[in-house]
Amino acid sequence: MSILAEASNLKKYFEINNGVFRKDSTFIKAVDDISFTVNHRETLGLVGESGSGKSTVARLFLNLIHPTAGEMRLNGIDIVGADSRTMKMLRQQIGIVFQDPSVSMNPRATIEWSLRRPLLTNGKKKVEIDSQIGDILQKVNLGMEVLTRYPHQLSGGQQQRISVARALLLQPQLLVLDEPTSALDISVQAQVLNVLLELQGEFDLAYLFISHDLNVVRYISDRVAIMYLGKLMEVGPVDTVLEHALHPYSRALASGSPPLSPHQRRRNRLLLSNEPTSMIDLPSGCHLHPRCPYKKGICVKVPPELQKVEKGHMAACHRIGKI
Repeated sequence: MSILAEASNLKKYFEINNGVFRKDSTFIKAVDDISFTVNHRETLGLVGESGSGKSTVARLFLNLIHPTAGEMRLNGIDIVGADSRTMKMLRQQIGIVFQDPSVSMNPRATIEWSLRRPLLTNGKKKVEIDSQIGDILQKVNLGMEVLTRYPHQLSGGQQQRISVARALLLQPQLLVLDEPTSALDISVQAQVLNVLLELQGEFDLAYLFISHDLNVVRYISDRVAIMYLGKLMEVGPVDTVLEHALHPYSRALASGSPPLSPHQRRRNRLLLSNEPTSMIDLPSGCHLHPRCPYKKGICVKVPPELQKVEKGHMAACHRIGKI
């Protein structure tokens, strides 16, 4: 498959002032030199604990915040250095679905207004707008009656499907899904995920699917990228990474995820010690070494680089093949 979106050596550091009378500053390295690709018509799952930098990656791709360094491209077009005209075109090609749909919609506006606004902003005609709204509501399994309602009059699943519909109105190529099902009940999660899978096949969409739920990621993703404290730990096919993880952090995440079947047993379980390190005071070397049972001297001193293990499978660990 050909590459649709890519990030190269992407960094985002947030500066924290240490006080009025001190001139030095501290930086939070929310995203620290990561590179990945999203291919046409595939889903890349971005997984990690809270504070790992996943949502920052989403905001960077949407150009809501600017990177400290690195490059981002969509269809080969530079996102970071894009002028306003190019960025307007790119924003039509990238859609976003947020975690909490009730927050992303105006509580004082009807659903019809929420769906019309992006089309009006981009110069669509009234006849086109009515037709597109009717079509997209049908695609997400909702009736026209929802148009006169307000967000609070819809269930969580209906709100999220409206968010998906709105994101697809401008016919994007890439959809960034930031924890789109974490606020929903299990049964409603399945409905939303199935809608996303159907829409992906119909519209030839690519998804950047951000989540902390490995079972959800496994259900919807083709590949997965494991992130920890701003770094990528492992990237590869979703079943390969979750069943045969090469990085201790990936294995620990898989160990902590509930099995899909009560008769299924987890092999090679791994529990990490302590809590994640503070982003303000990151450890030297590998960020995981304070919690890793396999750490050696080199892990404390030298940051590991992502290295290719086999085709499409990479990991950042000094002890690959020795764990």
